Amino acid sequence: MKNLRFVCVAGFFLLMAATHAHAERTFPEQARRGELKAYEYPAMKIGGKTYRLSPGSRIINEQNRIIMPASLQVQSAPVMYMLDMGGELVKVWLLTAEEAKRLPMAK
Repeated sequence: MKNLRFVCVAGFFLLMAATHAHAERTFPEQARRGELKAYEYPAMKIGGKTYRLSPGSRIINEQNRIIMPASLQVQSAPVMYMLDMGGELVKVWLLTAEEAKRLPMAK
């Protein structure tokens, strides 16, 4: 009985470790790193440029969930972003502190 309990507990911790390791987000190669400085729908100021959210754009929070533009609570944050062919924002990812350290801004 003790062996079964040990196996169950060990399996649980292995599953937790695998889930955490798998949780790291990857971003498309064409995504750019930036710093969101201001936000006023439908525009976002990233770095020194102001971009407009494209129709159907997606904002993805730190927990990797899509959020509505109206629920964006920050005025500044580290982000990864992608532009469409017209130069409008098509995807914006809010980065965690760990991701921001791992993905420094290009110089």
